[in-house]
Amino acid sequence: MNKENLKQIEQYLKSKNLSSAIFTEVYDHFVMQISDFMLKKEVGFQEAFVQTTINWQSELKMVRADIFSFRRIAKIEKYLLQMRFRKMMLLAFLFCLLSGMMFYLNEDLYLVIQGCFIILHLLFLLYSFIFGKLSFSDYQRISFHPLLLRSLLLILIIVPILNIAFKTHDNIWEFPLNHMALTFSVVLQTQLLYYRIKKVNILLS
Repeated sequence: MNKENLKQIEQYLKSKNLSSAIFTEVYDHFVMQISDFMLKKEVGFQEAFVQTTINWQSELKMVRADIFSFRRIAKIEKYLLQMRFRKMMLLAFLFCLLSGMMFYLNEDLYLVIQGCFIILHLLFLLYSFIFGKLSFSDYQRISFHPLLLRSLLLILIIVPILNIAFKTHDNIWEFPLNHMALTFSVVLQTQLLYYRIKKVNILLS
């Protein structure tokens, strides 16, 4: 393959709006597969290129990134993002569960740790702004990130269901459940901030 061939592969993959890490990996696979086609089937570059794009058609199909997002991304990118988001939600849920257990073991200690965690989150946010790691527009987009919106919607659905399931007229959306929901949201947002600073794709740009 010559430089023009490599440039054609690069332009094709750039049209799929892949993140830099995934772009590099898919690009390497494309080059290897096209080379194999040309060598084993004794065909020219264009025929091998077309066959490779057909093989990758499903993975590179443009799909909607999220129910709360109008952005379209490649299917392979969506799959990897969903895996990352699931891990983030699991970590937030475990942190939330531990904080709830701590409340029942020692309420005073729980409040102290909860306060310290929120202060650390605010300090991390302040550090990001001061040292130019994060712009205000990025923070706005993180605050309305599809992952946070989806989690909030889930919480708003679960609470009324719990009221019905336990057949109670009392409002269970009270301390400590409201604090646990806040913890869940803050842990999620902190992870989104961290990944943004590390320039890892989290569906912001």
